[in-house]
Amino acid sequence: MMVVTLVLLLATLTGAPVEGQWRRRFPPLDPCRLPYPPRRCSDPSPYLPRPPPTPVDNYDGYSMFVFGDSFADTGNLPYNATSLLAWSLMRPWHIPYGSSYGKDDGSVSSTPQATGRFSNYKVQTDFVATILGLKMAPPAHQVQGDASCDNTGMTFAMGGSGVYSVPAGVPTLSAQVDTFAQLVSSGAIPAARLAKSVALVAVSGTDYDRVGIAHPKAFGDVTAFIRNVTAGISDSVDRLLKLGVKKVLVNNLPPIGCAPSQTKAAKYGACDDAGNIGADTHNKILKQLLGDQDNVLVVDLHAAFSAIVQGSTGQFKHRLTPCCVADSFCGATDANGDLYEVCTTPSLGLPGPEEYFYWDDMNPTQAGWAAVMEQVEGSIKQFVGVN
Repeated sequence: MMVVTLVLLLATLTGAPVEGQWRRRFPPLDPCRLPYPPRRCSDPSPYLPRPPPTPVDNYDGYSMFVFGDSFADTGNLPYNATSLLAWSLMRPWHIPYGSSYGKDDGSVSSTPQATGRFSNYKVQTDFVATILGLKMAPPAHQVQGDASCDNTGMTFAMGGSGVYSVPAGVPTLSAQVDTFAQLVSSGAIPAARLAKSVALVAVSGTDYDRVGIAHPKAFGDVTAFIRNVTAGISDSVDRLLKLGVKKVLVNNLPPIGCAPSQTKAAKYGACDDAGNIGADTHNKILKQLLGDQDNVLVVDLHAAFSAIVQGSTGQFKHRLTPCCVADSFCGATDANGDLYEVCTTPSLGLPGPEEYFYWDDMNPTQAGWAAVMEQVEGSIKQFVGVN
């Protein structure tokens, strides 16, 4: 699900066409409750076991705290639909998500396991954890709870989140920081965990999709809203630093007009210029707010994504087409109870997910994330001080 509202706003300004596909975002019913065989709705995977934590006194590695949305979520959304969450958001706990589980090359696994991540296996958080020398990404807050904190830190990010509140009830970025602050205040996150701490803030454009705004009369109206979103990100970063976090990584926006949710109208053949203009504006303002702080690094996802989806690297056979194609969103089933086209199904004769940059309508595949993080790894290591 992508930043449709921003595209609508900017299309008004640029004259770009807006297709009617955005009027129907989700099926009216939960496929898990329909009478036909719901292949994607098998029992969700259990939480992954973690090794016993190293005693605090003996741990000298980094502690990583993660905030934001689906780019960084490692399992904070509930298993099942509730009154709090729109049922469509529970999809990362079900196949085909996690279809490459345990396969470092991103190919299809013989033992798929959905882990609550919006990918076929790893997401950005996993790669940042590796850069910091951690064996695993920090556990999700939903797993760890409020009583204690793993030595490696904790992930508060949740798919669908943003700066502004959303109808599904997903906690905002500020609310995630509130939870972090409460755990610091209670001592569940001790000072020892903050002494060598790194935070990742991944806000990927959900606000521009979720928050409705009347069509603007001038570009200044759009810019004003973008300023509010970027100010919200900046405020949360400032709070994290005041709470004792030593270093903060903040994503800028990738070229959102190249996400499959936007390229679908052109049969996945071209990016949407209006969406990319919005991303450029967001990134310019974000850099103005945070670019000069010594303990903050703006991670240039925009350049990394652009080099792949708009460049000539030749890393992926499919740069704009998602691995998981559906009528409304990845994981949906058709009238026969079958999944729509998924590149993890060999019988379809499709290339494997390692040949696709995008997994679903906005999130990269594991191979996609690997290619992106390879480009920004050097700047992160230099910023944090990792050899």
